[in-house]
Amino acid sequence: MKKIMITGASGLLGRALFNTFSDHFEVIGTAFSRASEPLVPLNLTDFRALEDFLITHKPHYLIHAAAERRPEVCLENPELTQQLNVSLPAALANLCHQHQVELFFISSDYVFDGTSPPYAETAQPAPLNDYGISKYQAEQAVLAYPQHNVVRIPVLYGAVEKIDESALTITWQQLIQSNAPKMDNWAVRYPTHVDDIAKTLKAIITQLDKSERGGVFHISDTTPYTKFQLACALADAFGYDKSQITAMDSPVGQAARPQNCQLSDNRLAKKGILYQRDAIKGLIEAVRPFVKQPEV
Repeated sequence: MKKIMITGASGLLGRALFNTFSDHFEVIGTAFSRASEPLVPLNLTDFRALEDFLITHKPHYLIHAAAERRPEVCLENPELTQQLNVSLPAALANLCHQHQVELFFISSDYVFDGTSPPYAETAQPAPLNDYGISKYQAEQAVLAYPQHNVVRIPVLYGAVEKIDESALTITWQQLIQSNAPKMDNWAVRYPTHVDDIAKTLKAIITQLDKSERGGVFHISDTTPYTKFQLACALADAFGYDKSQITAMDSPVGQAARPQNCQLSDNRLAKKGILYQRDAIKGLIEAVRPFVKQPEV
C-alpha cells in the first residue's frame, strides 16, 4: 500500500484529505497545536525533525496543506509569514527531492491580481498582498524540482469544527452578531468544497501517470459568488431578514485583494477529472450545525 503524508491534517482541508485518502493509502497526518489521535505531532519549522520524520516514515507522497492563510495576519506578521509560507515549503521541496518523495504544495488563487480572469495554469502570477506574495515565492521554490506539484485552489468551505474556520462559514456568525451587517459585494469568489479538492487530488495521484504530473494544477469550482450573495442565501435558508444586509461594492479589508482570480483547470479538464457541487447547498449544510434552532 502506498504511503502519503499530509501536513496540516487537523485543518479544514487537511481533515478532508486524511479521510479521503484513508481507504486506499496508508495515511500519516501531522499537526502541531491540534495534534490528537490519529494525527502525529510534528513541528514543521524544526527542519531536522522534519527530515528525521521523512526518513523514518518514508512516504511516497506528501501533501503540504499547512500554512498561514489569513491575509491580514500575513500583513501584520511578515516574519511568521516568511517562515511558515515560504521557508518551510522551500525546505520541504528540497527534503522531498533528496528522499524521493513527490510533493503536492497547496497554493492559492491569490497569486493572481484578479484583473484578467480566468487564469490558466501557465498564467503569470502577480500577487497583490503579502499572503499571495508568500505563496508565489513558495511556488517558485517548489517548481525548481520538476517532479513536484503546485496545486492552486480558491476559497474553501466544508464540515467546519468552528464557524470561523472558513472565510465563508464565518458569514453566518457575522450576520447574527450585527444588527446591520455589511458584506463584500465587490470580490468575486469561486467557493469550492474541501471534499472535492481531496477527491481531485486523489484522482491526480491514482489516475495520472507520473509523467502526467509535476508542475501546476488548478482545482476550482466554476460558479461565481460574492460574499453578499452567499450571505443572502444563508439568510433565506435560516430565516434571517436579508434586507438588513448592506452590499459593499468596493474593496473590503486591510490587505489588498484581487477582484476576480478565477482559476481555469485546463489540465484536469483534459483528463476528465472534475468534482463540483452546488456551493449554496453545500454552504448551508456546513453552517446548519451552528444555527440555533427556535425553541418549541
